[in-house]
Amino acid sequence: MATTAHRDDRLAVLPLSGRAARAIPRAYGYRTPAMPVVHRGLPGPFVTLVFSMSGPFPIQLPAGDRLRSAEFRIPVGGLHTRPVLLPQSGGPAGFQRGIQLAVHPFAARALFGLPAGELAGEVLELCDVIGGDGMRLRERLTEPTDSAAAVELITAWVNARLAAGGDDGPPPEIHRAWQLIVGSGGRCRILDVARSVGWSRRHLTTRLRTETGLGAKDLARVTRFQHGRSLLFRRDVSLAGVAAECGYADQSHLAAEWREFAGCTPRQWIAEELPALLPPG
Repeated sequence: MATTAHRDDRLAVLPLSGRAARAIPRAYGYRTPAMPVVHRGLPGPFVTLVFSMSGPFPIQLPAGDRLRSAEFRIPVGGLHTRPVLLPQSGGPAGFQRGIQLAVHPFAARALFGLPAGELAGEVLELCDVIGGDGMRLRERLTEPTDSAAAVELITAWVNARLAAGGDDGPPPEIHRAWQLIVGSGGRCRILDVARSVGWSRRHLTTRLRTETGLGAKDLARVTRFQHGRSLLFRRDVSLAGVAAECGYADQSHLAAEWREFAGCTPRQWIAEELPALLPPG
Protein backbone atom coordinates (compact mmCIF):
# COMPACT_ATOMS: atom_id res chain seq x y z
CA MET A 1 0.00 0.00 0.00
CA ALA A 2 1.92 3.01 -1.23
CA THR A 3 1.44 6.12 -3.26
CA THR A 4 3.63 7.84 -5.80
CA ALA A 5 1.27 10.77 -6.24
CA HIS A 6 2.50 14.34 -5.87
CA ARG A 7 2.06 15.69 -2.37
CA ASP A 8 -0.39 18.37 -3.54
CA ASP A 9 -2.74 15.97 -5.34
CA ARG A 10 -6.21 15.92 -3.85
CA LEU A 11 -6.67 12.17 -4.28
CA ALA A 12 -3.97 9.50 -4.44
CA VAL A 13 -4.86 5.87 -5.16
CA LEU A 14 -3.24 3.46 -2.74
CA PRO A 15 -2.58 0.11 -4.44
CA LEU A 16 -3.13 -3.06 -2.43
CA SER A 17 -2.09 -6.64 -3.10
CA GLY A 18 -3.02 -10.17 -2.10
CA ARG A 19 -5.74 -10.73 0.44
CA ALA A 20 -5.87 -7.04 1.34
CA ALA A 21 -6.82 -6.17 -2.26
CA ARG A 22 -9.76 -8.57 -2.12
CA ALA A 23 -10.89 -7.21 1.25
CA ILE A 24 -10.47 -3.55 0.26
CA PRO A 25 -11.41 -2.94 -3.39
CA ARG A 26 -10.57 0.77 -3.22
CA ALA A 27 -8.21 2.79 -1.06
CA TYR A 28 -6.98 6.33 -1.45
CA GLY A 29 -5.32 9.12 0.43
CA TYR A 30 -6.87 12.55 0.25
CA ARG A 31 -5.82 16.10 0.91
CA THR A 32 -8.71 18.35 0.06
CA PRO A 33 -9.80 21.87 0.96
CA ALA A 34 -12.79 22.17 3.24
CA MET A 35 -16.01 21.75 1.28
CA PRO A 36 -17.81 25.03 0.53
CA VAL A 37 -21.06 23.33 1.58
CA VAL A 38 -21.99 20.29 3.59
CA HIS A 39 -20.39 17.23 2.02
CA ARG A 40 -22.69 14.25 1.45
CA GLY A 41 -21.43 10.76 2.17
CA LEU A 42 -23.34 8.82 -0.47
CA PRO A 43 -24.59 5.23 -0.36
CA GLY A 44 -22.57 2.45 -1.98
CA PRO A 45 -22.10 -1.33 -1.72
CA PHE A 46 -19.01 -1.16 0.52
CA VAL A 47 -18.34 -0.39 4.17
CA THR A 48 -16.46 2.91 4.57
CA LEU A 49 -13.45 3.23 6.89
CA VAL A 50 -11.77 6.63 7.21
CA PHE A 51 -8.55 7.48 9.03
CA SER A 52 -8.49 11.22 9.66
CA MET A 53 -5.08 12.86 9.88
CA SER A 54 -6.58 16.31 10.48
CA GLY A 55 -8.15 15.66 13.86
CA PRO A 56 -11.75 14.74 14.66
CA PHE A 57 -14.42 15.78 12.18
CA PRO A 58 -18.21 15.99 12.54
CA ILE A 59 -20.65 13.60 10.90
CA GLN A 60 -24.43 13.93 10.92
CA LEU A 61 -26.29 10.64 10.61
CA PRO A 62 -29.99 10.36 9.68
CA ALA A 63 -32.04 9.15 12.62
CA GLY A 64 -35.71 9.11 11.69
CA ASP A 65 -36.72 12.65 10.82
CA ARG A 66 -33.70 14.13 12.60
CA LEU A 67 -29.92 14.13 12.36
CA ARG A 68 -27.67 12.64 15.04
CA SER A 69 -24.34 14.45 15.26
CA ALA A 70 -20.99 13.25 16.60
CA GLU A 71 -17.28 13.75 15.98
CA PHE A 72 -15.08 10.95 14.67
CA ARG A 73 -11.40 10.32 14.13
CA ILE A 74 -11.65 6.81 12.60
CA PRO A 75 -15.30 6.32 11.57
CA VAL A 76 -16.69 3.02 10.30
CA GLY A 77 -19.77 3.49 8.14
CA GLY A 78 -22.05 0.59 7.27
CA LEU A 79 -24.12 0.27 4.11
CA HIS A 80 -26.97 2.77 4.01
CA THR A 81 -29.65 4.18 1.71
CA ARG A 82 -29.61 7.79 2.91
CA PRO A 83 -26.72 10.26 2.81
CA VAL A 84 -24.63 10.98 5.87
CA LEU A 85 -23.63 14.63 6.12
CA LEU A 86 -20.21 16.07 6.85
CA PRO A 87 -20.48 19.75 7.79
CA GLN A 88 -17.70 22.03 6.64
CA SER A 89 -14.56 21.49 8.67
CA GLY A 90 -10.84 21.53 8.10
CA GLY A 91 -7.52 20.87 9.77
CA PRO A 92 -4.46 23.09 9.51
CA ALA A 93 -4.82 25.71 6.76
CA GLY A 94 -8.39 24.55 6.23
CA PHE A 95 -7.40 21.25 4.59
CA GLN A 96 -8.76 17.80 5.37
CA ARG A 97 -6.23 15.00 5.16
CA GLY A 98 -6.64 11.29 5.62
CA ILE A 99 -6.93 7.81 4.18
CA GLN A 100 -10.22 6.21 3.13
CA LEU A 101 -10.88 2.53 2.52
CA ALA A 102 -13.83 0.87 0.80
CA VAL A 103 -14.13 -2.40 2.70
CA HIS A 104 -15.88 -5.37 1.12
CA PRO A 105 -18.81 -6.36 3.37
CA PHE A 106 -17.55 -9.95 3.45
CA ALA A 107 -14.30 -8.74 5.04
CA ALA A 108 -16.14 -7.05 7.90
CA ARG A 109 -15.98 -10.13 10.11
CA ALA A 110 -12.18 -10.23 9.89
CA LEU A 111 -11.56 -6.49 10.19
CA PHE A 112 -14.29 -5.55 12.66
CA GLY A 113 -15.28 -8.82 14.31
CA LEU A 114 -18.89 -8.70 13.13
CA PRO A 115 -20.89 -8.99 9.90
CA ALA A 116 -21.47 -5.83 7.90
CA GLY A 117 -25.19 -6.26 8.51
CA GLU A 118 -24.67 -5.17 12.12
CA LEU A 119 -23.22 -1.87 10.88
CA ALA A 120 -26.11 -1.09 8.53
CA GLY A 121 -27.15 2.57 8.63
CA GLU A 122 -24.61 3.33 11.35
CA VAL A 123 -21.41 5.33 11.71
CA LEU A 124 -19.29 4.23 14.67
CA GLU A 125 -15.82 5.02 15.97
CA LEU A 126 -13.45 2.15 15.18
CA CYS A 127 -12.30 1.72 18.78
CA ASP A 128 -15.95 1.35 19.85
CA VAL A 129 -16.27 -1.56 17.41
CA ILE A 130 -13.03 -3.46 17.99
CA GLY A 131 -11.88 -2.14 21.37
CA GLY A 132 -8.23 -1.90 22.39
CA ASP A 133 -6.77 -2.68 18.97
CA GLY A 134 -8.61 0.30 17.52
CA MET A 135 -7.60 2.51 20.43
CA ARG A 136 -3.93 1.69 19.94
CA LEU A 137 -4.16 2.42 16.23
CA ARG A 138 -5.88 5.74 16.87
CA GLU A 139 -3.24 6.76 19.40
CA ARG A 140 -0.43 6.00 16.96
CA LEU A 141 -2.14 7.96 14.18
CA THR A 142 -2.66 10.89 16.55
CA GLU A 143 1.10 11.26 16.85
CA PRO A 144 2.73 13.55 14.28
CA THR A 145 3.31 11.43 11.17
CA ASP A 146 3.73 11.88 7.46
CA SER A 147 1.55 10.23 4.84
CA ALA A 148 3.99 7.42 4.05
CA ALA A 149 4.25 6.43 7.72
CA ALA A 150 0.46 6.51 8.10
CA VAL A 151 0.00 4.31 5.03
CA GLU A 152 2.53 1.82 6.38
CA LEU A 153 0.85 1.76 9.78
CA ILE A 154 -2.64 1.24 8.35
CA THR A 155 -1.40 -1.42 5.93
CA ALA A 156 0.18 -3.36 8.80
CA TRP A 157 -3.05 -3.10 10.79
CA VAL A 158 -5.17 -4.34 7.86
CA ASN A 159 -2.88 -7.30 7.19
CA ALA A 160 -2.74 -8.26 10.87
CA ARG A 161 -6.53 -8.12 11.27
CA LEU A 162 -7.12 -10.16 8.12
CA ALA A 163 -4.57 -12.78 9.17
CA ALA A 164 -6.07 -13.11 12.64
CA GLY A 165 -9.65 -13.07 11.39
CA GLY A 166 -9.48 -16.38 9.58
CA ASP A 167 -11.43 -17.31 6.46
CA ASP A 168 -14.95 -17.57 7.90
CA GLY A 169 -17.44 -15.86 5.68
CA PRO A 170 -20.83 -16.20 4.06
CA PRO A 171 -21.78 -19.32 2.05
CA PRO A 172 -20.97 -19.63 -1.67
CA GLU A 173 -24.53 -18.67 -2.61
CA ILE A 174 -24.08 -15.23 -1.02
CA HIS A 175 -20.75 -14.73 -2.79
CA ARG A 176 -22.34 -15.68 -6.10
CA ALA A 177 -25.31 -13.37 -5.56
CA TRP A 178 -22.99 -10.49 -4.69
CA GLN A 179 -20.93 -11.05 -7.83
CA LEU A 180 -24.03 -11.10 -10.01
CA ILE A 181 -25.59 -7.97 -8.48
CA VAL A 182 -22.53 -5.77 -8.01
CA GLY A 183 -20.71 -7.12 -11.05
CA SER A 184 -23.63 -6.13 -13.26
CA GLY A 185 -23.64 -2.60 -11.90
CA GLY A 186 -27.02 -3.31 -10.30
CA ARG A 187 -28.69 -4.01 -13.64
CA CYS A 188 -29.47 -7.70 -13.09
CA ARG A 189 -32.95 -9.04 -12.29
CA ILE A 190 -33.14 -10.16 -8.67
CA LEU A 191 -35.36 -13.12 -9.57
CA ASP A 192 -32.68 -14.32 -11.99
CA VAL A 193 -30.05 -13.99 -9.26
CA ALA A 194 -32.17 -16.01 -6.83
CA ARG A 195 -32.67 -18.74 -9.40
CA SER A 196 -28.96 -18.77 -10.20
CA VAL A 197 -28.02 -19.50 -6.58
CA GLY A 198 -30.91 -21.91 -6.01
CA TRP A 199 -32.78 -19.82 -3.43
CA SER A 200 -36.13 -18.07 -3.34
CA ARG A 201 -36.08 -14.31 -3.81
CA ARG A 202 -37.26 -13.82 -0.23
CA HIS A 203 -34.56 -16.06 1.23
CA LEU A 204 -31.89 -14.35 -0.88
CA THR A 205 -32.99 -10.94 0.35
CA THR A 206 -33.02 -12.06 3.99
CA ARG A 207 -29.56 -13.60 3.80
CA LEU A 208 -28.05 -10.64 1.97
CA ARG A 209 -29.52 -8.19 4.47
CA THR A 210 -28.08 -10.17 7.38
CA GLU A 211 -24.63 -10.29 5.81
CA THR A 212 -24.39 -6.83 4.23
CA GLY A 213 -27.13 -4.68 5.71
CA LEU A 214 -29.04 -4.35 2.42
CA GLY A 215 -31.53 -6.67 0.79
CA ALA A 216 -31.09 -7.78 -2.81
CA LYS A 217 -33.17 -5.01 -4.41
CA ASP A 218 -31.62 -2.20 -2.35
CA LEU A 219 -28.13 -3.58 -2.98
CA ALA A 220 -28.82 -3.45 -6.72
CA ARG A 221 -30.24 0.08 -6.53
CA VAL A 222 -27.34 1.38 -4.46
CA THR A 223 -24.83 -0.28 -6.79
CA ARG A 224 -26.49 1.28 -9.83
CA PHE A 225 -26.57 4.67 -8.09
CA GLN A 226 -22.86 4.49 -7.26
CA HIS A 227 -22.01 3.47 -10.81
CA GLY A 228 -23.93 6.46 -12.09
CA ARG A 229 -22.10 8.74 -9.68
CA SER A 230 -18.75 7.43 -10.89
CA LEU A 231 -19.70 8.29 -14.46
CA LEU A 232 -20.25 11.93 -13.47
CA PHE A 233 -16.49 12.27 -12.97
CA ARG A 234 -16.17 12.04 -16.75
CA ARG A 235 -16.57 15.63 -17.85
CA ASP A 236 -17.91 14.65 -21.27
CA VAL A 237 -20.92 12.63 -20.10
CA SER A 238 -24.52 13.91 -20.01
CA LEU A 239 -27.14 13.00 -17.43
CA ALA A 240 -29.19 11.38 -20.16
CA GLY A 241 -26.13 9.33 -21.10
CA VAL A 242 -25.59 8.28 -17.48
CA ALA A 243 -29.24 7.24 -17.18
CA ALA A 244 -29.02 5.15 -20.34
CA GLU A 245 -25.70 3.50 -19.44
CA CYS A 246 -26.86 2.58 -15.93
CA GLY A 247 -30.18 1.14 -17.04
CA TYR A 248 -32.53 3.78 -15.67
CA ALA A 249 -35.82 4.18 -17.50
CA ASP A 250 -34.99 7.81 -18.28
CA GLN A 251 -33.33 10.89 -16.81
CA SER A 252 -36.29 11.53 -14.50
CA HIS A 253 -35.83 8.06 -13.01
CA LEU A 254 -32.15 8.85 -12.41
CA ALA A 255 -33.08 12.14 -10.69
CA ALA A 256 -35.63 10.42 -8.45
CA GLU A 257 -33.04 7.90 -7.26
CA TRP A 258 -30.60 10.74 -6.57
CA ARG A 259 -33.15 12.59 -4.47
CA GLU A 260 -33.67 9.46 -2.38
CA PHE A 261 -30.05 8.38 -1.99
CA ALA A 262 -28.28 11.75 -2.03
CA GLY A 263 -30.94 14.19 -0.85
CA CYS A 264 -30.28 16.38 -3.89
CA THR A 265 -30.40 16.30 -7.68
CA PRO A 266 -27.42 15.21 -9.78
CA ARG A 267 -26.98 18.75 -11.08
CA GLN A 268 -26.88 20.14 -7.54
CA TRP A 269 -24.23 17.60 -6.53
CA ILE A 270 -22.18 18.34 -9.65
CA ALA A 271 -22.26 22.07 -8.90
CA GLU A 272 -21.61 21.87 -5.17
CA GLU A 273 -19.31 18.92 -4.63
CA LEU A 274 -17.77 17.51 -7.80
CA PRO A 275 -15.17 20.31 -8.28
CA ALA A 276 -13.65 19.62 -4.85
CA LEU A 277 -13.43 15.89 -5.59
CA LEU A 278 -11.71 16.16 -8.97
CA PRO A 279 -7.91 16.23 -9.16
CA PRO A 280 -6.53 19.70 -9.96
CA GLY A 281 -6.62 20.41 -13.70
